[in-house]
Amino acid sequence: MNKIKRGGALILSTAAITLTLLSISVSPYPFILTLAYIIHECGHLFFAKCVGAKINKFSISVFHLSLSYDATSLSYQRELLVSLGGIIFNLITATLVAILPFFNTDTKEFFIMCSYSLALMNLYPVSILDGGRISTCILNLLLKKERAEALEKTLSLIFALVLWLISVYLQLVFETNLSLFIISVVLLVQLCFAHN
Repeated sequence: MNKIKRGGALILSTAAITLTLLSISVSPYPFILTLAYIIHECGHLFFAKCVGAKINKFSISVFHLSLSYDATSLSYQRELLVSLGGIIFNLITATLVAILPFFNTDTKEFFIMCSYSLALMNLYPVSILDGGRISTCILNLLLKKERAEALEKTLSLIFALVLWLISVYLQLVFETNLSLFIISVVLLVQLCFAHN
């Protein structure tokens, strides 16, 4: 079973790296897209530091951005704040760039679009995304732990399937949004490996 999970993790890591490289390579401004990702992770780092979480690892590379911290000592309220950190930073920076007049119009619009898209995507309540962690924290504040975990798994799967169906519809009708299809498939595969 561990070999299957490790194999699945390797496949998912490869898919994530490929998707990141693909999105950066087709981006008209790859640095701007990367900057939106870095700001997102810095938001998590900032709030993790604010709530006193022990940071295990913070890494930024061409292929991967990640923050690993010890959540066992955090209350659900504090973990909720850390989970919202990246989204908050993306929304604040996008709004500031929209207001400030001294940015190039094309790069400004692209940065705003990337930041808002990243924030909205991470609000989606699938356990692998920030939104999944946010919904888990809220459910644990409202329900007993076992019930909250079961409901979170069900909601994650439902929302990942809905995202996949939307992506298939957009692909068939408009012949666009291949990236959304890839993201939804990666999320579904990750959920399958996470819950086995």
